[in-house]
Formats: sequence, C-alpha cells, structure tokens
Amino acid sequence: MSVKALLIFVVAAFLVSLLFVLLGLLLSHRRAKRTKILTFECGQKPFEWRTSQFPIQYFPYLIIYVVYAVVAILILVSLFYVFEVPDALMRVTIFLAILTFSSIFVSINLRRLVQKI
Repeated sequence: MSVKALLIFVVAAFLVSLLFVLLGLLLSHRRAKRTKILTFECGQKPFEWRTSQFPIQYFPYLIIYVVYAVVAILILVSLFYVFEVPDALMRVTIFLAILTFSSIFVSINLRRLVQKI
C-alpha cells in the first residue's frame, strides 16, 4: 500500500512541476526587459563600472565556507556519537583526520586555481 502511495506522490509531483514550468513558458515575456537584466545591489543602483553580477573571484571562498559549515555539523554529531558509544572514538578520529588532510590539500591547491570570468 505504501509503495502505491509513494508512486502516486512521485507522479503527482512530476506533473505539478511540469505544469508550472509550462505555465511559466506560456505566460512569460519573450524578451527580457532592461530592468530584469540590471544588477540589483541591496536596494541601490549598481555601480556603472560593474561588469559582472557576481564577483567570481570570491566563489572558491564561498565553497570553502559551505564545506566548513558542513564539517562543523559533522564534528558536532560525531562528538555526540562518541559520548554515547565510547568504542567509536577511533572511527571518529580517523574521520576527523581525513577531513583535516583533505582541507589542507584543498587549501594548498586553491592558490593554483585559475579563475575565469
């Protein structure tokens, strides 16, 4: 019974999303207006010398921040796991060592990253 309900849900979700995509294509403007293309910076008019909407040179730092946020959550969860199961300390230590060495590897190779706009 639950497999049938899951299948109905997946089909309904697909059909509804397809319906919204088709409605967006039918009801949208064919040409983008000038105000749609302009950049928007915190409620102020953008600087005229701005060439791109997103400063791409900061993108690797954004990725690093997201990765470290996930790592912090994983460390917190693993600490709770170690407190409940004391025998798991070796597994958690190996996990944290892998995370440490991979972050050192990424930070060394980040300088060699070629950024293209």
